Amino acid sequence: MVSTRFAPSPTGLLHIGGARTALFNYLYAKRNGGRFLLRFEDTDRERSSSLFEEAILSDLQWLGIVPDEKASRQTERGARYAEVLERIRANGFAYPCFCPHGEDPNPRRAQADVCRFLPQEERLRKIASEEPFCVRFAVPRGCSRISFHDRLRGELSVKISSIEDFVLLRSDGSPTYLFAVVADDHDFNVTHVIRGEEHLPNTPKQELIYRALGWEAPEWTHIPMVLDSQRHKLSKRSGAISVASYREDGWTSEALVSYMATLSWAGAPADRLSDAAALAERFDIGDVSLDSPAHDPQRMSHFGKMAMRKLDPDALLREYEALFPQPESHGWDLDSDRAALISELIPGCACKKEIETAIREVFIFPPSPEEVEPADKAWLDELGRELASVAPEEWNSRDLKNTLKDFQKKRELKGKTVYHALRIKLTGTGHGIPIALFMGCLGKKKALERLDAADGL
Repeated sequence: MVSTRFAPSPTGLLHIGGARTALFNYLYAKRNGGRFLLRFEDTDRERSSSLFEEAILSDLQWLGIVPDEKASRQTERGARYAEVLERIRANGFAYPCFCPHGEDPNPRRAQADVCRFLPQEERLRKIASEEPFCVRFAVPRGCSRISFHDRLRGELSVKISSIEDFVLLRSDGSPTYLFAVVADDHDFNVTHVIRGEEHLPNTPKQELIYRALGWEAPEWTHIPMVLDSQRHKLSKRSGAISVASYREDGWTSEALVSYMATLSWAGAPADRLSDAAALAERFDIGDVSLDSPAHDPQRMSHFGKMAMRKLDPDALLREYEALFPQPESHGWDLDSDRAALISELIPGCACKKEIETAIREVFIFPPSPEEVEPADKAWLDELGRELASVAPEEWNSRDLKNTLKDFQKKRELKGKTVYHALRIKLTGTGHGIPIALFMGCLGKKKALERLDAADGL
């Protein structure tokens, strides 16, 4: 059975790059009728946190990237790592290193060789005297190169001479990433490793460990890293906002999943929303490009806006009703006008936070509004008097629209002239949502106060 895994370190929140890796692993497993596993690589005990584990798991579930089994942790597998390490040692591929700074992953060859070829008596004496040591992998020198296959890159080959004797076990007894990952993937029957291309340098070393143990290595697929707009590694500073932050801002999971799928996968739909289950039906790892994609907030916003258009304005009104002006009296269909105003704002918003901001801003009167043409001021005063006579129960967008049309015809004014000047008086700008709808939501008292502003603005 095909088995993939996502193996984050619980040292921080899940970000777009990591979530995209998890998504591709999930899609590949489901497309091939397999399992998707989650493993927390928490050997960095100082920085790892159960709170981050919970946050990562919660974000994955929200995205619909749900593991098929309970998550595993490397810190719970110490006894197993000891067994595997003993097997490596018995096969002649491990030795204790007593060198100063011996845990440096890339020591000078001469230093490592001192301990690698240390006489057994001297080695046992150092161990008995409790000298600190790490355990290194003894890279075989009998061949010139080591080759492995990558699903996207084909056959790759590395010179053995370029690989130092790397650390398997630190002096504090904790396993390194290189070693623990091999034992974990083997024990959990992981058949396909799909991870970021930054792990490519680790692959020859892990291949050596697999071969030293007599185990079959998984199929390797190294997908390109997600970069920022300057083609640098994505970081929080350059826009790698956590998935949790997007959730808090009111993005939908469909929008994020649909966007992340487009990061390197040529077959991802660009014109519609898809959840993880729907994407799995068509996912092909062979369609993943080797070009590193740039995190594109504009494209992400495109998916966000598609998702927002699916939301119910009435439900959003119940959530944000307190943001609207609260008139002393109003027309019978005030809520209808408010929901209609939200409908007007939705197309320009990618998440709920943007809707919230838009509602707040639509009722803010700018400190320096545009000027009203002098010729318009006289009829605007007359219009103000007519609006003052509108009954409270008729103060709604439908009746106000009729009132404005009647006034326009009576004064033989162009509609554009009336609505533009009125909009400037009420909002401070010459563009925005339909002015009758704005007036209905603003309320009669506030609308008349703005029309009666002392300086004619």
